[in-house]
Amino acid sequence: MNHQGIKSERETVYFVLSAIFSVLIYIMAAVSIIGIGIALAVLAVVLFTNALMLGSIRGNGVRVSEKQFSDVYERTVVLSKEMGLKKVPDFFVIQSEGALNAFATRFFGRNMIVVYSEVFELARQNGQEELDFIIAHELAHIKRNHVWKNILVLPAQFIPFLSQAYSRSCEYTCDRHAAYQVGNADAAKRALTLLGVGKVMYREVNEDAYLEQIHSESNGAVWLSEVLSTHPLLPKRILSVERFMNPSTPYTYSQQPGRIVVGAGLLFGGLAGAYIAVIVSMTLAGVVFASILPDDLSAADDAFYEDTYETDFETTPLMDAVNMGDVDEVLTLIDNGADLEATDYEGSTALMYAIYNSNPEMLEILLEAGADPNTQDDYSTPLIIAINLDDRESAALLVEYGADPFMADADGDTPVDYISTEMGEDFYTWIEE
Repeated sequence: MNHQGIKSERETVYFVLSAIFSVLIYIMAAVSIIGIGIALAVLAVVLFTNALMLGSIRGNGVRVSEKQFSDVYERTVVLSKEMGLKKVPDFFVIQSEGALNAFATRFFGRNMIVVYSEVFELARQNGQEELDFIIAHELAHIKRNHVWKNILVLPAQFIPFLSQAYSRSCEYTCDRHAAYQVGNADAAKRALTLLGVGKVMYREVNEDAYLEQIHSESNGAVWLSEVLSTHPLLPKRILSVERFMNPSTPYTYSQQPGRIVVGAGLLFGGLAGAYIAVIVSMTLAGVVFASILPDDLSAADDAFYEDTYETDFETTPLMDAVNMGDVDEVLTLIDNGADLEATDYEGSTALMYAIYNSNPEMLEILLEAGADPNTQDDYSTPLIIAINLDDRESAALLVEYGADPFMADADGDTPVDYISTEMGEDFYTWIEE
């Protein structure tokens, strides 16, 4: 299992294509007065509808916190910290009328995860590890900025199949990320299985037989339902997790292109003769498109490729390695000349990631390599973050390597002032305790 293979093989490709089409649509709208009006109207309707939905959830749902389902909240805090999130998202549970689902979103600038009550009840039915996977999956969407990216490429939804393909890629990525985070492939696969059969029967499902459906239920109708969906078929998601967590797995199920072609032809064959030529061309194009989908589970998918494309939204390989606590990878990247001062979209360097994860060993490696102890991100300084986390070992290391205790953060607070006013102690005494 290699954390570099977490990202779905086609996610970046589909995002770039979606971004290109979206930019083109934005440009076309910008040069047309009518286009601008339509674009603003569509955006207003989308935002208004989304705000109403989320407002209803926040007003009627139950917010998970220190005082409400504290055991689940504590797990969410731990998972958020381990995954490098700087703030724990707002967490709500809503009544689902039997539906099984969860999703991540934003509400007026605040990250938010929503879990349906049927899924949440797993925590009360000996399914804590499965619930951890589901929560980690939604946290992965936030960590990887999928919510922001989906807003950015919203116009790409007008391109047939493209936005759905990008969404499915993101789902594969977050499945792998969550499985890696919880470190339990069986729990991850069980969590995905329960989405298909429910929270009572999921433990009785024969995994081999379920995965075999990838092959046996391979036809035009199944294929079309998937390419029009934002989520991959559940057996494929389970197989993707299995292959990621257990590279030596014997499972090799794949779709049957021949049956897909025949089935798709039968589906469209009943339409009027005037549309036959168009339908045939769309079907053939669809089969070709299906062969490059990220969920094509042929033998070629066994080799994960390393994605070198970077955007302002993404982290660097060094940040990812620090976040995962992979010392060997960090040392290798540093030896190969990795930029220690590269920042993510919030201005954080790899050193900040070590601080947020309270990892003094990783912090010392970066400091020894020359990382700046006086860097700042959009929120604070390394020293103040260490103080807020009560991480005295990291704070002492920062001072040892030149961190300025009188350096103010964005709010004008200094470490010395913070220790004095909040804890009533001398800064250096606090570090030495």
